[in-house]
Amino acid sequence: MMALCDVLVALGLTFGGMCGPQAPDRQPALPADDQAAWNFKPAPPAPPPPPPSPAMPPVVIERTVSAPQPPAPAPVVTPPPNPYRLALASTLARRASGGFQLAPHTAAESIITSGMPNAGIQNVNLSPPPPQIQEKYHHDGRISGLPVDSSRILTTDRYISVIFETGVNSQIESKNGGQVILQVSRDVFGYHGRNLLVPKGSRMVCDYSSPRRQGDSRLSFNCARILMAEYRSEILQLAAPVADVQGRGGVTGDVDNRFWERYGTAFILAGLSASVRLATAVGTQTTTTTTATTTSGSTTSAIADKGSQELSQKLGEIAASDLERNINLMPIITISQGTRAQIRPAQDWYIRRIEDGPAPPPADLASSAAKPSSK
Repeated sequence: MMALCDVLVALGLTFGGMCGPQAPDRQPALPADDQAAWNFKPAPPAPPPPPPSPAMPPVVIERTVSAPQPPAPAPVVTPPPNPYRLALASTLARRASGGFQLAPHTAAESIITSGMPNAGIQNVNLSPPPPQIQEKYHHDGRISGLPVDSSRILTTDRYISVIFETGVNSQIESKNGGQVILQVSRDVFGYHGRNLLVPKGSRMVCDYSSPRRQGDSRLSFNCARILMAEYRSEILQLAAPVADVQGRGGVTGDVDNRFWERYGTAFILAGLSASVRLATAVGTQTTTTTTATTTSGSTTSAIADKGSQELSQKLGEIAASDLERNINLMPIITISQGTRAQIRPAQDWYIRRIEDGPAPPPADLASSAAKPSSK
């Protein structure tokens, strides 16, 4: 190519300027430094606007109430004059007027006026008035019944000491198979004499119900049947409530409020959401600092912020759903085997003797037996 260009130049041809002499390279001259550009300081950013003032709810006057009046002062009761003071004042007045006279007085007056000059003080009757006896007592009253032989009656004011033969867990109610057996720990005798009514070792079949509200810490028991220890007789339809050793209704034990089951997942998810937001905020600040002269830093921070917001929102929805599902978990009350309690009969128990014969059937069994069969 260079040889061809030399031939063409010799002939006076430039071949469109391609074979002409090369122009020297000229470097573009830079302008002189402007010191004002290096000393330029940007204006400080404008202060953020103040937060809006909270909107106060409107004041609604429902009714006008008058100011309470001060209570009326208590009436001042003037006590009657003291006869001793009156007699003393009369004596002093007579002495001052010169009309002092000795008057006969009794031994009681001598004792009262001892230590002072004799004075004519009249006798004051200090004895109470004679009682007025009414011929007939006029007031509403009740007539007592005849004396009752309580030797074989266990009344409702008696307590029966029992021990839990089986443990209790309130997650399963009695209607689902959670019956409890209580064993009598002390002999119970009748009021009159020494008749053994409920021997030690008797067993009672009781039902209970699970807690119904948050914060319940006691279980209510209801015993419906007792099996005597020695002669194996039984009493049905007792409906006898169970109390603790101090007579308070119901029995308490180890109460599990299930706090972590209700709020644990929500706490963990809330912590994860806060951690994600914190990590995103720290990463966004670092990226913006290192890439302040480019636009890629702002784009990355916007994407990270958007993703953290969506993740926090999803975690919040999951936490709210789990909290709504577990907020109504009832507490679990566990009563250990061997816990002591008391039973007070709801009705009087009449313990029959062997010579009395068989007991009549209960009312519901008698009514069902009296109905004709449908077959």
